[in-house]
Amino acid sequence: MKTFSELSSRYATALFEITEEMNSTEKVLNDLRSLAKAFDKNPEITPFLMAQGISKETKSKAFREAMQINSVASELKSFLYLLADKGRLGLFGEIVEAFQSLTDGIHGVTRGTVRSAKALDEDEQQRIEEIVSKKTGKKVILSYEVDPSILGGLIAEVGGYRFDDTLKSHLARLKDELKRSAH
Repeated sequence: MKTFSELSSRYATALFEITEEMNSTEKVLNDLRSLAKAFDKNPEITPFLMAQGISKETKSKAFREAMQINSVASELKSFLYLLADKGRLGLFGEIVEAFQSLTDGIHGVTRGTVRSAKALDEDEQQRIEEIVSKKTGKKVILSYEVDPSILGGLIAEVGGYRFDDTLKSHLARLKDELKRSAH
């Protein structure tokens, strides 16, 4: 399970508590995800927000102007303005992840990544999600990646667990069994 800085966790927890009171957690989570995607699509934003030579006031003003065109929840806007005023916008990505983690915890969801030798079709993905869900006892949301370094099979990393069903791991287990039986 991923750990977050204490500061990011505090900000995420504060935002989460506010959104729970206002019954807007899902809306804010969707807005956070959209903003995070916008930040990802515009790689010049983060260096600007992290730059030491630019005053907090300048960053805050630029951010406030940019937020005027986005239709995000009012409580999120207030939260983001607070981050801007405190010079903490550089924590945004980690705060989004921490907020997502809090939301997942409340809903009994765990997230993870599956890396495989080839792209998996929908049926294969569904079977993997069912297996991992049974193992973890939680609803799982997985992202899928093709990893050419995997010769065959897959590796699933979910909520602190690692499920290795690769050809390499099978061969290693077979090798160990042969060594034990030879002695």
